[in-house]
Amino acid sequence: MTAPDLEPTPSPLVLANQRIRDTAKWLIASAAGVGAALIAGSQLAGIGRLDVGWPTSAATARLWVAGAGALLGLGAVVFAIAGAVRVLLPMQVLVSDLADNWDDPSPRLRPVVEFLKRRPKFLQGTKSPGELISRRAGMVAQLGKPGADPRLRERIEAMDRRIEAVEDVASHEALKATFERCLRRLLVAALVAAIGIIAYAWAANPPPKTVTADLRNARLTGAFLRDADLRNAKLDGADLTGADLTGADLTGASLVKVVWSRTTCPDGTASDENGDTCQGHLSPG
Repeated sequence: MTAPDLEPTPSPLVLANQRIRDTAKWLIASAAGVGAALIAGSQLAGIGRLDVGWPTSAATARLWVAGAGALLGLGAVVFAIAGAVRVLLPMQVLVSDLADNWDDPSPRLRPVVEFLKRRPKFLQGTKSPGELISRRAGMVAQLGKPGADPRLRERIEAMDRRIEAVEDVASHEALKATFERCLRRLLVAALVAAIGIIAYAWAANPPPKTVTADLRNARLTGAFLRDADLRNAKLDGADLTGADLTGADLTGASLVKVVWSRTTCPDGTASDENGDTCQGHLSPG
């Protein structure tokens, strides 16, 4: 009866790399969820309510802010996802890469080189990756020579395992550095996305115009409307014959086809003296 085959236990570095990549997947899913919520929750109907004019309309300014906010928010989400995807890409740092970057490391390998210089024990008893390469090359050069050590192949294999161990540590540190950069990108993206969402929400949802009264076609003959609050009121077709509007606030009111006859205007003048109208005399005196 034979013992069942057991799968080899993954090394701690392999498990650590998998945890980092699992976290990156979660970050991608979270960023995608934010983007979906931004699109699904967008109050696009609010943009339709904007009374756009050109070039000085406040609604036009809001429309530009809404567009910029939406692009900013979605762009930040894409920026965050792109950074997290890099963590999922295959990452292999060879000992030759370390040797080439040992004295003047590239930005990508600088964290790895600095780590190995601070912790030389991970260099498998050598002072630099270049020394590992030189030792192996020297062993290979002795193969086949008369009097060569019969265990030379075993020593080369042992050196290969040492090199592989260094490369595993270097690849892990490179992945960690990439993940840390991803987190920094994520923080920046979260801040930018928040600004974009707030700008979009503010611009796409203008406050509704307040209508204080709907007095279309109303008969207001002789009405006493002194100091009345008629802001944004609808007075189209209203009959204001003999009405007293002294001090009334008609800011934003709709006054199409109003009957002005013997009407006291908000500034205290009489409509009969103003060409049978209060237009131009709507501000309280």
